Amino acid sequence: MEQERMTLRSVFLICLLIPLGCSNCLEDQQLVPLECRPGEKQVCNHHGEVFTSLYPDNPPTLPGECTFGLRTCTFQGWSECVGAKGPVEEICDGLDNDCVDGIDNQFPEQYQLCGFVEGADYGVGICTPGVMKCEGGELTWDGHVGPVEETCDGLDNNCNGSVDEGVANTTAIVCYEGPEGTMAVGECRAGVRYCTDGGFDVPCDGQILPDIEACDDKDNDCDGIIDEGFDTRGVDLVFVIDISSSFDEEIESMIQGIAPLLEDPITSRFRFGLIAVGTATNGELRSPYMYSTMVSNFVPADEFLEILEDARAIPSAGQEPTIDTMFWTMRLYPFSWRLTAQKVIITMTDEIAQTILGKDCNEINDIAIEDGFELFVFALEPHHNTFLDCVNGQNRRLFTPAANSETVFLQIRRIFDDLCIDR
Repeated sequence: MEQERMTLRSVFLICLLIPLGCSNCLEDQQLVPLECRPGEKQVCNHHGEVFTSLYPDNPPTLPGECTFGLRTCTFQGWSECVGAKGPVEEICDGLDNDCVDGIDNQFPEQYQLCGFVEGADYGVGICTPGVMKCEGGELTWDGHVGPVEETCDGLDNNCNGSVDEGVANTTAIVCYEGPEGTMAVGECRAGVRYCTDGGFDVPCDGQILPDIEACDDKDNDCDGIIDEGFDTRGVDLVFVIDISSSFDEEIESMIQGIAPLLEDPITSRFRFGLIAVGTATNGELRSPYMYSTMVSNFVPADEFLEILEDARAIPSAGQEPTIDTMFWTMRLYPFSWRLTAQKVIITMTDEIAQTILGKDCNEINDIAIEDGFELFVFALEPHHNTFLDCVNGQNRRLFTPAANSETVFLQIRRIFDDLCIDR
C-alpha cells in the first residue's frame, strides 16, 4: 500500500513539471529562414541555369536530343538540375546529337548510292545499288544487289536484260516420286525436271516407278525380287478354236502337239477351258453368242484332251467371229477364273480377224490389259497383220498354225515358258 502511494506521488510531480519544460524549449529555439518553398520546381538547363519565367510543369522543347530539366526545392535548398541534356558531338546514329542543323548533319555521305560493281547494269534485272546510312553510331551501307550467275528462277540474275538464258530447258534437277527405298531398285529409275518458265514445277521426266510385277525377267515392282508369284499362282487357259472343216488338219496336229504337254509337270497348276468358233446345229445358232460355243469350263489337264477331241464333232456354220469370241470369253462366258491365276486365251484359226458386232482388235487389247488377260493367236501368216493389234503389237505372241504335232508342241511350250511357269 505504501508502494502504491509513492508511485502516484511521482506521477503527480512529473505532470506539474511538463509545462515548465516546454516553455523553456520555445524560449531557447533559433529560427532559420528557408531558401525556397519545399516542393517548388524550376526549369533549368544542362549548365544549371534557371528559367523562372517558364512553366515548370510543361517545359519547352529544344532541337534534336537537347532537353530542359527541373530542379526541386527541399528543406536543404534547391536540388541539382535533373533531366537536362545539352548538345554533344554528332555521331552517325540517326539522331540530332548536336541539336543543330538536323539529324546526322556531319555525315553528308548518308543516302548516297554505293556498292557499284564494274560491268553491272544497275536498274536492269535484279541489280540495285546500295545506300549509305547511319546505323548503330557508324556509317554503313545496305541494299546492294550485284550480278550473279544466272539460275532458274524467272529473274535476270546477271543483269544483262535476259531472263534464265542458258538455263531454261537445259538445267535440270533429279526427281523421283516413288516410295522410299525403291529408287534404283529393279526397273525403278529417277528422272529429271528441266527448268521451265523460271522454275521446276513440271512433271518428273523419265522416271520409272514401281509397277505391277509382270512375267518378263524384271523386277517391275522394285522390291528386289524378279517375277515373284508367277511360279506358284497357276494358269487358267482357254483355247478358242476354229472348228471349221478347212482347219481339220491343223486341229489334228494341235491335239497331238498339246497331248504331251498335258502330261508335263509344267501343267500341274494349269486348268483348261474350251471355246469352239463357227458352231451351228441344224442351221440354228448353237448358243446366244453368234457362231461361238463354250464347250467346257476349266478342267484339269488330264481331262482336257478328251474334251478337245470330242469338240471336233460339233457341227460348224462357216462363220468364225474370232474377235467377238475373245470379247465374250473375257467378259461374258461364265468361266470360273481364279483371282490369283494368270488368265490366258489362245486363239487358233485359219481366217482373218472377224467380227459380227463391229468390234476391233484395239478394243480387245484394251480389255485384255484392263482385265489382266494374256492373249496369243495362231493364224495363217498372211493374216497376222489383222490380229497384231489384238496382242498389243507383239509379234512374239503371233504364231502360224502348223500341220505337224512337233511344231505345235514347241510353239505352245514357248507360250508356257512366256508365262513364267516352272522357273
